[in-house]
Amino acid sequence: MLAAGSSRRFGDADKLCAEFRGRPLGEHAADAVPVELFERAWVITRAPDHPCEPHWRARRFEPLINLRAGEGQSTSVALAATAAQQADLDGLLIALADMPLVPPSHFEALIEEWDASAPITVSAIGEARMPPALFASRYFKDLAASNGDQGARVLVAQGEVVACPPEWLADIDTPEALKALS
Repeated sequence: MLAAGSSRRFGDADKLCAEFRGRPLGEHAADAVPVELFERAWVITRAPDHPCEPHWRARRFEPLINLRAGEGQSTSVALAATAAQQADLDGLLIALADMPLVPPSHFEALIEEWDASAPITVSAIGEARMPPALFASRYFKDLAASNGDQGARVLVAQGEVVACPPEWLADIDTPEALKALS
């Protein structure tokens, strides 16, 4: 789960600490990811003492600190891919901590489609493909080499789509978006 963004469009506050439906925004995605289906679960964060860390750890997410987070989301994707490669995993699910409405059933559908036929499965709103996304190990090297703020966008564009309602993929980047979804 990627949680190392700088929240620039959110203002001075850490958006993952903002209250969303009675608790910090950063806890919601962690609760939805079915970590019991995975050998390892990481949360990529900017600092070792994030206020959501106790909740993440309770959900079995091990924090990985991205010291290059200011360079863009791709550095978090690269860190996750490198960790997955070193752990010799079969696949890597990339979820975003600021997407609180993705239900566990959608993560399970991504896994099911990935297991059945596709080396990359992605979520989509219409033609726009996006995380959460699941990648086979053969893509770890490409993910680890991604750069800029695009992360895994080129590979996501190649993925098999697992459709879902658009509201599930709401990405909270601004206080206005938080307010609209609260």
